[in-house]
This record gives sequence, C-alpha cells and structure tokens, in this order.
Amino acid sequence: MSREELEAREHRYFTDFVKKLEQDFGSKNLSYFELNLETWRQLWRVLEMSDIILIIVDIRFAAFMFPPSLYKYVCEELKKNMILILNKIDLVSPSLVVAWKHYFLSNYPTLKIITFTSYPSYNLRSTTENKSGLQIRRRRGKLRMAAEGAQKLYEACKEITQNQVDLTSWNNKITEEMYNTYDDDECNINVVTETIDTGYKEHVKYKGGSLTIGCIGQPNVGKSSLMNAIMGKKVVSVSRTPGHTKHFQTIYLTKNVILCDCPGLVFPSTTPRTLQVTYPIAQVREPYTAVKFLAERLDLPKLLNIQHPENDQIWSAIDICDGWAKKRGFFTAKTARPDTYRAANNLLRMSLDGQICLSFKPPGFFDKQEYWNSHPEVTEISWIQAKDKACKEQEESDSERSNSSSGDENSDSDDESDDSSEDISQPLVSNKFELLQLNQD
Repeated sequence: MSREELEAREHRYFTDFVKKLEQDFGSKNLSYFELNLETWRQLWRVLEMSDIILIIVDIRFAAFMFPPSLYKYVCEELKKNMILILNKIDLVSPSLVVAWKHYFLSNYPTLKIITFTSYPSYNLRSTTENKSGLQIRRRRGKLRMAAEGAQKLYEACKEITQNQVDLTSWNNKITEEMYNTYDDDECNINVVTETIDTGYKEHVKYKGGSLTIGCIGQPNVGKSSLMNAIMGKKVVSVSRTPGHTKHFQTIYLTKNVILCDCPGLVFPSTTPRTLQVTYPIAQVREPYTAVKFLAERLDLPKLLNIQHPENDQIWSAIDICDGWAKKRGFFTAKTARPDTYRAANNLLRMSLDGQICLSFKPPGFFDKQEYWNSHPEVTEISWIQAKDKACKEQEESDSERSNSSSGDENSDSDDESDDSSEDISQPLVSNKFELLQLNQD
C-alpha cells in the first residue's frame, strides 16, 4: 500500500468514526476532542513503532484520563504491553493512590502500574502564615529526578523484555543520577523532532537490540515533566499550557532505549466541556462554572481563608472570586473594583497546579477507607512521595493553627503564567505617580 493510499484510507475511516460518534451521542453531549487527523496519525505511528506503551494519567482524575478503548486496542489487537503511570501522586493521600492502583489492576488485569511523582513533596511548601491546606508548588530551578519512579519503570520494562534487550546502561544511569541535580538554565534541550513518515511500517519487536517506549497522555497530565524526570535532566520543555508538546519527539534515554513522546491527545468522552481543561486557562471566557464545580466539592472559603463580601452565610462562585480578589489585591484599573475574572482565573490555575487539590475516588473507596488506610503498600507510597514522619507532624501542627492568622497574600509569586504577564506582581499603590516614586526608590 502506497503512502497516498494509506492516507486516503485513514482519512475515510476517521471521517466515518467522527460521524458515528455524533450519531451515537449527539454533538451537544460529546466533549471537545481531537479533530486534527495529523495528530491522530502521530499517535498511530507511535503505537506502531513502540514495543511498550506508557499511558500517563493524573492521579487526581485517573479514570477520566484513562481511555479503555486505547487499552483494548493496544493489548488485544496490537498484542503489546501497556504500563500505566499514575502521575502526581504527591498531591493525594497514599491510601487513595493504593486504591486507584488496585482499581485498575482489577478492571484491566494485563496492565502494569507504576506510581510516579516528577516533583516530590520537598518541592512543595506551605504559605508563611496561612497553612489551611494550600501548598505552593515550587520549581526551585533544579529539576530533581524522581529516581524511585524511574527505577520502578526500569524494573517493569526488564520484566516485560525478559532479557531480550540489554538494559544495563539504563540501570547504571538511574543509579548515577540519584545523586545528581541539574539547573534548568544549564541543561540543553536535546530533542529530535521527527518529520513523520505516515507510511505504514511493519513493527519488528526489539529491532536491533533496542527498546522503544511510546509515551501517551492527555494534555496537562505531566507527560513532559515525567520524561524529564526519567531522563534525569531537562530534555523536554514544560508548560502548564495544554498541548505544549506539538510534535512527535524521539529521545534517546540510552543508546538502546528510546522514548517516543506523542503530543497530548484528547479522546472523545461525555465530560462537560466547561470542565475539560483542554485549552489555556487565560483563554477561558467563563471560568465561574469551573469555580462553582470546585466550591461544591471543597470548602473554598475555609481553604482560602476569605471573608464573604456581603457578610452572608451563602456563597456563590462570584462571591468566592470577589473574596479572593480582595484578599490578593486584584482590582480593576479605573474603578478599583474587585477583579472577579482575574481572581477566577487565578483559582483555576491554583487548582491545575495542585495548590487547591480536588481529587476523585474509585468506586467504593469510602466503604473500605479503613482498609486502604492500613494497606501494606501505603508505607511504600509514602516513601515514594518523600514524606517523612517529621514533615507529616509539621503539616498537622500547621493545620491546627491555620485559622489563627490571615497570612501573606503575595506568597505565590513563583506561579508561572500561560504565555501572558497577568501574574506579574506589582506593588499596591494608590495612584500611578506613587508607582513611579517607588521605582525610583
């Protein structure tokens, strides 16, 4: 089959697939999903050329980000092994991590599951005074390799390959980099961006004694950060903007271990479109529905330590945004009113980054919560999260006195922006001429 014939057939199949989805679910019930055929082709080529498929999900929304149809296609039709990476486990409790792990093992028995955190808890620290559950996720300039997760991935791949590929160099690399740190400014980007050959090539397993690992995941699951952690240094640029990886990338972990990074791809689902987080937060026109969704499941007034603008007991999404705007000093330029939109935007970014942490639980979690809390694997997960007993006691002590002070409102100045300067902090002044005086001083 020629390249032109393959592309024509893929175009026809994809068009029929989209039409069938709209007929079965209706265009209004379907979520946003990838409609660019070229992006799907990159996914198909990664699946074809890879020996092992990594599917990365955010542990907070694990079931939402795991596509069962992809699992069925890879494991049953392609007859390949799939490894599920439960990423960002430092944002949830160890018992929840264990519960999700066993949920996937029971429903998808051929999966191998690895827990991973590319930014462990030593990169998380609470605000100075107000420690009522918020955590500032600090990227301190040095990208620390999550060696525990990388070691688990190596062991899983070694078990799958059964010594058909020599992975000694990979093991040595992990051992060496447990003691190394890299500064983001010093690390060169070492990524090969491939020009995709859309022609079909028959897959040869472990061709040339090499192991090819394909990395797949929806936008914003931390795929680029995870690949940097596996490499032990920065090889893929990282952004909180969804869809930051736009091209197929080939990265040589060692001479015979290759990582193939596929662009983040949104699969079809029936998730409400306002809650998908599939495009930059700065471009969201109506963020209040998402804030309402958070407030219905978390006690935001207590977490944020804010006062109701009207001293009422009933909160709306707008009230929460107004209260946060006043607390943070977000005011409109001319009228000096609370900048409700900017506050809502900021709250969504905090949620995305894990400062406001909403997580979903597997079915029956609360019925067996005591069982999960005492599960033997909880100790191992706590160790991977880099949370020792002293840190836990300090967090509990901080939580007890969380309501004793209002805290410093400008403590999250390290937040990164989504290609905009919206979060650049400025001194609070009464007029523009006072700002000039401050700059001169």
